[in-house]
Amino acid sequence: MKNNLKKNTKIKLISFLSAVVLWMYVMAIVDPEDTKLFENIPVAVTNTEELEEDDLVVYPKSDLVTDIYITGKLSDLQKINEDDIHINGSINNPIEGKNYLYLKVNPTKQVSYEFKSDFIVVKLEKFNHSEKDIKTEKIGEYKDEVDTITLQKSTVSVSAPRVLIEQVDHIKATVQVDSKENDNLNQRVKLTAVDVDGKEVTGVNLATKSINAEIKFLEEKNVPINIQQQGDSEDIKSYEVNPKEVILKGKKEILDKITYIKTEKIDLSTIGVSKKINLIIPEGVTLEQTSITIKPKDKESLIQRIIYNKDEVELINNSNDIKETDLNIPDSINVEVQLEDSDTTISKSDISLYIDLENGYDEDKEYTINYKSDLEFKNIKIIPSTVGR
Repeated sequence: MKNNLKKNTKIKLISFLSAVVLWMYVMAIVDPEDTKLFENIPVAVTNTEELEEDDLVVYPKSDLVTDIYITGKLSDLQKINEDDIHINGSINNPIEGKNYLYLKVNPTKQVSYEFKSDFIVVKLEKFNHSEKDIKTEKIGEYKDEVDTITLQKSTVSVSAPRVLIEQVDHIKATVQVDSKENDNLNQRVKLTAVDVDGKEVTGVNLATKSINAEIKFLEEKNVPINIQQQGDSEDIKSYEVNPKEVILKGKKEILDKITYIKTEKIDLSTIGVSKKINLIIPEGVTLEQTSITIKPKDKESLIQRIIYNKDEVELINNSNDIKETDLNIPDSINVEVQLEDSDTTISKSDISLYIDLENGYDEDKEYTINYKSDLEFKNIKIIPSTVGR
């Protein structure tokens, strides 16, 4: 069994070596002839100057390829790749529209060439020049806060085959607004030819690929809210407004004329717990807050309490030199003040207490504790309000 295996291996090895030797003999001595097809080989147009003089150009250029058969010794064919094949073509009497590009290849002694077709049908288009308007497109986080964009130029020269020029609606300048560190921003922006739908038109040449752009941002201004009431039955000071002011964005000349923002008219008696009121936004400005909330104030939160000592109650017109003890004034007197709004605060220095003894003293009579203040209060309560007896 082992002897048979060894015998088979020897036979196989001898056969392989014989085949190699035979192949080397054929290649070295016989070297058979063969033909190979090369596809989609680029074609160079030789009379481009003539075309340029007539403002003609091949469009689309993707048509400038052809297939070619190369015949020669097998050893020579194996040395040839697509980069070694140089095909030229010329157009006789070129005109706009359909033309024939006649093909030629540089011959060599080792191989021969044959085209699938001796010519290519190509289309020539007029090469046009046109001025197109530049329009800006804003993108980025702060695009809605841009006031004006000033471009280095308003038009750009475009050159291309006529069929492409006719597709170009305008030149788009894309402005990227991702930061707002300063009031003004300068940047170099890219230009792109686009059609009426905003899609890029490729294959056109722009005289300028990019231009400078100066971006100016809208200004901001804080203004208060002015509540417009229906009727005067309610006092607006008894209501909380949130927010009390808003931030406007717009051109400086517009913002300078605005001192407040009005609300739609509201009947305060219909508010209930709370109500949302729309703001009337002036033309030419924007703001994030388009409405406010209004609700009745918590009366308890508007009450401030101050405690006075009995010797802080002044006895005026006291010709009989009556003492605090004669009037049974308690050691402490509570004063409760209802304020107009929660932002107001008061102290003892704002209110002084007094008892007027102008009509004399009677131990059986009650005397009212009065107050004096330069401030106005919604309500004030003094406890106790009277003393005596």
